[in-house]
This record gives sequence, C-alpha cells and structure tokens, in this order.
Amino acid sequence: MKSRGTFAAVPGATWLRLWAILLVGTMLCAFGGVSPVSAQAGLPAVPSVQDKNAKLFLAADTVTYDTKGGAVTATGGVQIDYGKYKLVARRLIYNQKTRRLIAVGDVQLQQPDGNLIYADQIDVTDDFRDGFIEALRLETPEDTRFAAAQAVRENGDTTVFERGVYTACKPCREHPERAPLWQIKARRIIWDEKEKVIRYYGAHFELFGAPIAYLPYFQSPDPTVKRKSGFLAPNFKSSSDLGYGVRVPYFMVVNDSADVTVAGTYYTKQGFLAEAEYRQAFDNGMFTIKTAGIIQQDQDTFDANTPDADNKARGMIGTTGKFALSDRWTFGWDVLAQSDANFSNTYDIEGYSSSRRASEIYLTGLGNQSYFDLRAQKFDYQTDDKEIAKEQPYVLPSFDYERIEQTPDIGGELKFEANLASIYRNHDSVTRICNTYLSGGTDPEDDCVAPFSGNQFNPDYLRYNGLDGSYTRATAGLEWRNSYVLPSGLVLTPIGSVRGDLYTADMSSDGSTLPFYDAGTEITDAAFGAVSIDGSGGRGMATAALEARYPYLITTAHSSHVIEPIAQIIARPNESKIGMLPNEDAQTLVFSTANLFSLDKFSGYDRVEGGTRANVGLKYSGSFDGGYSIDAVVGQSYHLAGVNSYAQRDLSLVGYDSGLETDVSDYVGSVSFGMPSGVSVGTQGRFDEKDFALRRADFFGSYEGARSSGYVAYSFIAAQPIYGSIEDQNQISGGLSLKFDQNWTAYGSVAYDIKNDNVIRSGVAVGWANECYSMLLAYEDENSSYSSDSGSSTVMFKVGLRTLTRFNEPYDIGL
Repeated sequence: MKSRGTFAAVPGATWLRLWAILLVGTMLCAFGGVSPVSAQAGLPAVPSVQDKNAKLFLAADTVTYDTKGGAVTATGGVQIDYGKYKLVARRLIYNQKTRRLIAVGDVQLQQPDGNLIYADQIDVTDDFRDGFIEALRLETPEDTRFAAAQAVRENGDTTVFERGVYTACKPCREHPERAPLWQIKARRIIWDEKEKVIRYYGAHFELFGAPIAYLPYFQSPDPTVKRKSGFLAPNFKSSSDLGYGVRVPYFMVVNDSADVTVAGTYYTKQGFLAEAEYRQAFDNGMFTIKTAGIIQQDQDTFDANTPDADNKARGMIGTTGKFALSDRWTFGWDVLAQSDANFSNTYDIEGYSSSRRASEIYLTGLGNQSYFDLRAQKFDYQTDDKEIAKEQPYVLPSFDYERIEQTPDIGGELKFEANLASIYRNHDSVTRICNTYLSGGTDPEDDCVAPFSGNQFNPDYLRYNGLDGSYTRATAGLEWRNSYVLPSGLVLTPIGSVRGDLYTADMSSDGSTLPFYDAGTEITDAAFGAVSIDGSGGRGMATAALEARYPYLITTAHSSHVIEPIAQIIARPNESKIGMLPNEDAQTLVFSTANLFSLDKFSGYDRVEGGTRANVGLKYSGSFDGGYSIDAVVGQSYHLAGVNSYAQRDLSLVGYDSGLETDVSDYVGSVSFGMPSGVSVGTQGRFDEKDFALRRADFFGSYEGARSSGYVAYSFIAAQPIYGSIEDQNQISGGLSLKFDQNWTAYGSVAYDIKNDNVIRSGVAVGWANECYSMLLAYEDENSSYSSDSGSSTVMFKVGLRTLTRFNEPYDIGL
C-alpha cells in the first residue's frame, strides 16, 4: 500500500498511543511481517526541549514498521514538524530501542534557534539533543556559515566540526562553487553554545580561496554574541613626527553592561603608546573613562618650543557621560585632562583629538515651550602654540533659559529669556593688528595701515580677544510679538521687548609691545595698550519694532511663485557702556541675509544693538513642475538715528568692516536652487553700498546620487586690516565619493588657498566592502595657511571581517 498522508494533532508525550496506532495499522495489513502502512506515524516526545503538549506532524509517501526490530521507516518526501523543529529528508528511520533517529538523503533540519542544517545524513537522539552528521552545511540566523566533513553534537550545546570551514560571506550567486571572499579552514572547530565561543584548532585563513595566514589556535565569538572578548583588527598609521605605527586593540567584556578596550601602538620614532577605555551602561545612560600615555623616544622630531618637543612623558585622561534623569532632563559631561596642551591631538586619541574642543559638565531640560541649559566649561585649543593654549577661558558657569507663553488676552506670544556667564582667564589674549614703525624708520615689507598718529599709538589697532581675570554678567529679557493680517494681505507684526544686564568685572591686560626705531635702528621696546576693567553695574535696553510683509502669490500652469517685500523699523535708545565692558561672546559678526531681519545682529549677549534702524528686503520663492525650486533674498539695513553700535570701538573691534558700520549698510543677497536630480546650488554675498565691490562671497554646491555624491564650496573674504587680515582670502574646497563598482568606493577631498597658492587639506581613500568584508586605505595631509597648527600627514589601513573584527566602519575625510 502506497499513499501520501499526514498525521497531526498528536500530543508529543503520548508515544504509547502512537505505538498502538502503528501496531493496529500494521496488523490490518499482515500480522508478524514487515509491510507498509499509510503515513500515519509518530516519533517520541521531546520533553527536554519541547512543551509536553507539542504536536507532531509527519508526512511521507510510505511508512513501514518492523515489529521484530522495533524500527519505523518513512520514505519518499519525508517531512516532520515537531514544535519548532522541522525536518525534511528522503528517508527516515527511527529505532525505538536505541531511541535514535536517522535521516538520509538531502536532509534539511531547522532548529528552534533558527539554525538551518543541510546534510547527507543525520543520526541524532530522539530529542534532537546529540547526534552525528555527515557532509554538514550549517547556516545561522546571523547569516554565518559552517561546513564540515563530519560533525558531532554533544551535551546539547557543543558541536565539533571535523575538517571544518567557517565564513560570514554568502556564496557567489553566479558561481556558488567558488570559495567565499574569506573563510577559515581548521582541522577542528568547536562551537560551544554555552560559553558562546568558537574555537579553531590548526586554522588557515583564506582570502579568495588562497591561504594567507596560519594560526595553531584562536577563538572568536559565537555569531549570536554582539560583544565578546578578543583582539580587534589592527590599525596601521604613518606620521612624519611619530613614524610608522601599528595599533593593536584588545576588547574585554566585563559583564552585560560594561566592557574595556586596551590598545598598544608602537611608533618607530616615539615608542610605545598605551591606551585603555572603560565603558559602563545603565538603564538611563552610560559613561566612559579613557586614558593614554607615552614616554617619547625622540622629541627632536617636533618643532622646538612646542608642547610636543618640551615634554618627554605625556598622557591624558578623559571621561564622558550622559544620563536621562527623566523624559525631559539630561545630565552629562565630557572632560579632558592631559599633561600638556597638544597630546591628544598629536597622538590622535579617539574622541579627544579635535584641535578645538570644550570640556564641560551640563544639565539640560526641554519642555513643550521652554528650554533650560546649565553647564561649566573649559575651552581647549590643542596646538603647537603654547601661548594660545594658555589664553583659553574657563566658563563657570554658563546658563541659558527660554520660555514661550501664549497671551490670549492681548494676542500673540510672550518670550522670556535669561543668560548667565561667568568667565575666568589667567592669561590675556591680544592681537597687534600691524607692525608699522614710528617716524624715523621704515619697514620695506610693511603692508598694514599705520596704527600711529605722530609718535602715539592708536588703540583702535589693537584687538583684545580676551582679558586676564574674571567677569560675570547676568541678562534677562522679555519680548512680546503678534501678527495681524489685513484684508489687503499685508501682514503687520508689532514687537516690544525689554532687557536688563547686571555685571561685575575684574579684568585687565598689559597690552602689547612694539619696537621703536630711530633712523632704522631699534632703540627700545615700548609697552602700550594696557587696559583695566574693575567694577560692577548694570545696563538696559528697550525696543519697539514694527515689521511689515506683503506676500504675493503668482500661480501658472506649471509653477508657483511667492514674492514678499519685507520692511522693519526698530526704535531703541543708544547702546550704553560700549567698549567699557569685556566682550567674550559677541566677537563674531558676519552680516548676511541670515541675520538681515534680526532685531539684534550681534552673536552674543555682551553687545546689544542700539539706535534706530530699518531693515528692508525682498524674498522670492519659486516651485516648478518636476521638483525644481528657487529661493532668493536681497536687502539692506539703514541706521536712522542715535549711535550706530557697529561703528563704535569695543575691545574686540567688533563691527568694523562688517558692512553695518556706515549709515547705509552694504547690500546682502543669497540665492539657492534645488533640482530633482539631487543637485543643489547656493550662493550668498555682501557688496559695498557705494560701488558694489564684492566684500564677501560664499558658494556651495552638492550632489547626491545612487553611485556618487560630492560637494564644492568657495569662500571669498575681502581684506579686513582691523581684524588682522591684510590681504583678501580666497579658499575653495571640494569632496567626492564615487561607487565605481558594486563593492568599490573611492573618496577624495581637497581644500585650496587660492591667494597663497597652498593646499590646506587633502585626503584620498579607497574602500572595498560587501556583506562580510571591508577594507580601507586612506591618506590625509593638512597644512593650513590660517591656522597655527603644524602640518601633518597620516596614512591609514583598516580591514574588517564581519563577526571577527570591527566591520565596515564609516570613514570621513571631509565629505
């Protein structure tokens, strides 16, 4: 009798019932012989791994029972579903006496953990716990693969692969017979699922099927393990000051929430650099502690009188942390302490190598309409210039708060903001604008505006970037605004605000020195420009403003356009105490369309715009079929009455050469284009109000495509002698990423100083990556014309193997 049938809904623990069914079926055919019955067969229960109520499903063309031998045989398309186990084979034999199950011919076994086994033959116990497999292939849910001539399963958690192969690469679709990109062949592989580790004995590492390395023993994490102790892929480095270097990191798992990475880097010129980093995670956050140190072998490779050359024993300790105190409050820190001002930058300590960084402790809160930020900061400037490093301030503390409330009784909204800054600096920072000599001598290389009137120094040409001492300022402000739309479409927005400052200062500077010359002969050095600010007080500002906008919409069959004239009138008293207070947070002023309609164009609280001013401009926005768009702004600012804050001298000379220091400002404009092809282009500029001479220009273009992306940026800044920029600055930079093959990607970036004919920064890299392997070769060179940092060159090579090392890490060379 041959038929195909199924038997289902049989409790796994009722083997005796199945036995009775098989016996009855057999007797119906012929008593005491070996004869086929329909495929109504059962297998033993698996109480150790299955629920006692699990059902068994069996399908086969033919099932027979040998009453003498106690064996059940199923043949022809055998399929078994038992709980989470699924087995497919051509033939299945179960021996009741030995309680072993043998599956033969194109065997496939899916386990509850997701592992999928392919084999010629499987001989396992009836609970699938232990067994023997021939011609094995195993695929895990993590997409890793094992293969072996023979495999033995022991104790339910250990598999021994004889003449085994392991890889995390998929076989080639076009040529599956080819060796994977990388694989490990070993005399024996032991997969210990209890300890979650794979051990390799007599291992050969193969790349593209060719053996390239041999290790008598090593181990790697179980594919299910995301964190496992072991060596990570080494990094290869090259530097003119440090020499060639090889960094070998080792990763250690402390527990489920903590781990440590220790690393050693040997540099051919400077010796051994040791690093260690501890990471600890909690339910609401995490923190890290990192340390590094070296005893330099050859300090003479560095420039003299620099932190690199002056220190033999060097090191750092840094820590970061971030904790969510609630769904609105966050507490954190990022602190660096090091032996000198440039160690972490010189040795490229990950997370701490930036030339400009802030060590800080902070508490932030974010509400529906409020913001809170409290932090203490120490600014670090990692550079070869020891003086610049000393000039960086401490901020103990800084505080910002903002809250917006609706005012239904009078309409509009009310915004309250507060700021507190307490600055301390133990070394002043002064920039001498030019080096012109007194009467009686000349400098043939002089190209600066003379800072002298007769034999007296003009202090307008000395810029104080920071004073020595302490300064605390507290600011509070309240602003109301509302918008009214008239029937004509005109939008009027009245604005009213008040602001008050309290301050105390004890700061000073000795100024600078300049050599005196008589008939070309140096006589002495003269000290000049000493300042002292010692006192407390307050100041205030009230503002009344009205803004008018008239947006006009034009629609056509294939586009829409919005043209919007804008005008503001802002009335205020004069700014008080200009130049009598330190300026720590408002030293940067770039006039552009971004701040054309700002009520106060200063970048910080230490300066406040005063006087009566008007801002006017025109905005345009266009949308076209196909996804094209244009946005443009053009405008100008006018000083109408009172004292022009931007024409007044403060200690930082902010406002000079800004384009706002005259009653009629420079023109500012910007335009940007968006295209559906992934191209976006934008430019902005500032033009002299009298002759339209270009004072500043910026251009940016980018492209994002399926196989490539890139950008180009250009900046032009006209000479600003008062800021120490004697000549025009021209700089262009660009970057490109090109995926020229399914797996190959090339990167490149360059920044070029046009005026000084100098490549500021360049970098190239080529990377190869697929689902199991990544490789990166990169070269970077930096030599800025505008920075005090010394130039550096770096060569780096990285290899990543999925499941064995860090894999397919992103790389940034300025793209």
